[in-house]
Amino acid sequence: MNHFTEDKREFERFELAFPATVVTGEKEHKLQLHTKDISAGGVFLNTEEPLKEGTKVTLEIVISNETLKKLTGYESCIKVGGTVVRSEGEGIAVSFNDQKIMPLRSMMDH
Repeated sequence: MNHFTEDKREFERFELAFPATVVTGEKEHKLQLHTKDISAGGVFLNTEEPLKEGTKVTLEIVISNETLKKLTGYESCIKVGGTVVRSEGEGIAVSFNDQKIMPLRSMMDH
């Protein structure tokens, strides 16, 4: 028996804590959360209010970059749709939808 555990993730994951707004459902229920880690394919968000697997969400993730902020006075935001693929005690994993990720933009445009 092979005890080697293979990491099946398609994209490299980075442990980065960014503020994120998660919008769910028709009533636009909003959760203010923080990312635990993020990749090109998805994100894990810390929350004590887990969402059901299969829940469709829209994410707005604020990318804080001190150099960018000093040069321009702005922070950037990524807005993308996704689906909750895992829900556990400490948070939720969201897979980004196969859609074009909106380009970074200043929070002033938000």
